Amino acid sequence: MCTSTSISSLHSPNILAVIPVMDAIDEAFASRMVDNHKLCAPLRHALTIGKKTLNKYYALTDNSDIYHIAMVLHPSLKLSYFNHLNWPEGWIDDAMNVTRNAWT
Repeated sequence: MCTSTSISSLHSPNILAVIPVMDAIDEAFASRMVDNHKLCAPLRHALTIGKKTLNKYYALTDNSDIYHIAMVLHPSLKLSYFNHLNWPEGWIDDAMNVTRNAWT
């Protein structure tokens, strides 16, 4: 997986560098902290807005065949990345089908 430091050192981060970091941000901040009632309400509200924004851009990558193809063909990621994140089986099948259809 990439870190934000490795992304900031790249002149043009590619989709393989950006998506895992988006997942890490979602896991570490947005998903865990939005429901943390120990945080003050304004901070939870800001995290909720951040999560919605992150989801908006993440959804745009879902509409891109190149994202699916790049992740499936990446030598160290392949389908294990999707399985590791517990993606629904249908989504994993879609990623594989998009990749297969690109060469048929």
